[in-house]
Amino acid sequence: MDVKSAFLNGFIEEVYMRQPPGFENARFPDRVYKLRKALYGLKQAPRAWYAMLKSFLLKSGFVIGLVDKTLYVDDIVFSGLSHTSVSSFAEQMSRELEMSLMGELQFFLGLQIKQGPSSIKPSIQETYSKSLRLVTPSL
Repeated sequence: MDVKSAFLNGFIEEVYMRQPPGFENARFPDRVYKLRKALYGLKQAPRAWYAMLKSFLLKSGFVIGLVDKTLYVDDIVFSGLSHTSVSSFAEQMSRELEMSLMGELQFFLGLQIKQGPSSIKPSIQETYSKSLRLVTPSL
């Protein structure tokens, strides 16, 4: 799934900003404004997004993994034991965030993902061989 405008979903502590060029208030040129939500380019925006999503997932019964505690921007890959659990999670996320579902995972981090009825098999073979054919046409 792809969360739309992910960095704009986070809540931030007190941050004040000057009036942007071209949007100055002529009556109050020295006035600064307090931001109510994160903006792209704001250095606190990634952390605010992480905090919001982490809080939502923990409230939903998820736990933090011991090995990989990272959050990668706005693309979320998830799976479940049944189509029902996957659909339920997608609906729950959609109620909280504006997002689009990207369908069944086929490629991830350069790996081709082949899903069967009872298995998921990552493979670099086909992707790698296509790359080799592009570099070495005689293969």
